[in-house]
Amino acid sequence: MLIAIAGGTSPTLGASIVSALLATGRYTPVILSRKIKQVPSWLSSLHQKVEIRHVDYNSHVSLVAALRDVDVVISVLLIPGPDWITVEINLLHAAEEAGCRRFAPSEFALTDRAHTMVYLLGAKSIVWKEVEVSVSRGRIDAARFPCGMFMNYLGIGISDEAIRLEALAGFQEGSFLVHLDDPSPWIEVPVRADGSFPSLTLTDIRDVGKFIVGALDIDEPWGGRELGMVGDTLNFADLISLCEKYTGKSIHVRKVTRPELVSRLRGIPPAEFIRYMECQLQMVATLDQWVIDPSLNRLCSVQPTTVEQYMKRYWGST
Repeated sequence: MLIAIAGGTSPTLGASIVSALLATGRYTPVILSRKIKQVPSWLSSLHQKVEIRHVDYNSHVSLVAALRDVDVVISVLLIPGPDWITVEINLLHAAEEAGCRRFAPSEFALTDRAHTMVYLLGAKSIVWKEVEVSVSRGRIDAARFPCGMFMNYLGIGISDEAIRLEALAGFQEGSFLVHLDDPSPWIEVPVRADGSFPSLTLTDIRDVGKFIVGALDIDEPWGGRELGMVGDTLNFADLISLCEKYTGKSIHVRKVTRPELVSRLRGIPPAEFIRYMECQLQMVATLDQWVIDPSLNRLCSVQPTTVEQYMKRYWGST
């Protein structure tokens, strides 16, 4: 069974899903990519040869031709610019015409409600509405896969380079909320209206691929559902305790309220879209919208990494 991964050359979600598919021996990954100069190092290191099909995401003909023999399309395309919505919808309609059975748009973040409150992530909601129309008309089966915050943020700051690279699993973003790379580590906690700490869901990037395999193994239709994958859900207080336990350092806690975040947002130019998005994400957290329902966990047998297991494995060995 051929599974197409749009944007599958990425060293994070692409690598996670491709590796998990290959490990099954039942699913064959086919990477869809714009023309690339060279094969990524993580992909060239795999023993199995993985087919890369070059596509023009703005060409319906190109996409349909690339998907003719594909059963399922999984998108992990990032949001690099204003054409992202068009590209995702083009991919959806090409999958329909090519006769693909299932489609998963690029989600892998928070819930649909949370996305509507974050300017950059709002694009995901627009795409999902189009997907829902296709599902309702019987054109294709589909699901969206939220996973919360990537647990791999917690690997930033590990001093041993080899251990750090393994912990990051290809992740290259800078610190967000959890600043264990600071000489005096600190965590910024967006608090609820009453001043209490909210909870959040974290998932290791490597477990995303395992969950996708679990979803592919489900015989019943995905049915346009939100199939949440959860590595671990815990309160910020518990996260702080685990960071202190395994780093061996005291963690300074900086609380921030929603009104303070609203004020902060006014001072961030929209052009600085990462800072703008991160501030809005913190505002979402104050409303307890960083928790994912583990609906996919209940449907498959994946045993994901917990935050304590992650911290013990990578920080506990430094």
